[in-house]
Amino acid sequence: MKLKLINAIPYSYAPFFRVLHIAVAVLILSQIINSNFIEAELLTDSSVEGVITWLHVVSGFLLIFLGLTLLAWMLSQRGFRWYYAWMMLDFNGIRRDIKLISQRKLPEAAQGGIAAAVQGLGVLALLLVASSGGVWFLAETLLKNASDAAEYYLRLHKFLTTFIEIYFYAHGLMGLLHMLLVRKTPASGTEKT
Repeated sequence: MKLKLINAIPYSYAPFFRVLHIAVAVLILSQIINSNFIEAELLTDSSVEGVITWLHVVSGFLLIFLGLTLLAWMLSQRGFRWYYAWMMLDFNGIRRDIKLISQRKLPEAAQGGIAAAVQGLGVLALLLVASSGGVWFLAETLLKNASDAAEYYLRLHKFLTTFIEIYFYAHGLMGLLHMLLVRKTPASGTEKT
């Protein structure tokens, strides 16, 4: 059972990326869960909530590092245009994928396609959310007299978190659906995204 589950996870061709992808997903899920128990005032407290707050902060900085590592690996393997063709106003891959989906076919991962764009956007969203949290933490702890700045970055962080949560759940559901569809399709190959 465990082997079947591991084999169902994409990126078998790139074990480093697979582990990095899973680590980021687990950390994001833990951040979503523990965010309900944190308070900025508890940064100097040794209570359970204070420990959870520090766990959230440390995990956030780890996510910045892992997000940058993920982005660097993706760009080194496929290049900027693979994930961000839409930034260059090249929507051919997205149009192609929409056409295939409208014909009830699962598109292969390709440069500028939906899967690549979604992955690229997810990494950018991760970096924005984690960085805004990091800036809040630095403003909160280093700039004692700048509570307005810390409050601004905290509000920004909470606002951006909404998008990463939506992305996290949608991406997870799309990944599960993709694994089910690939598994049910005879003679399906290993996909690279």
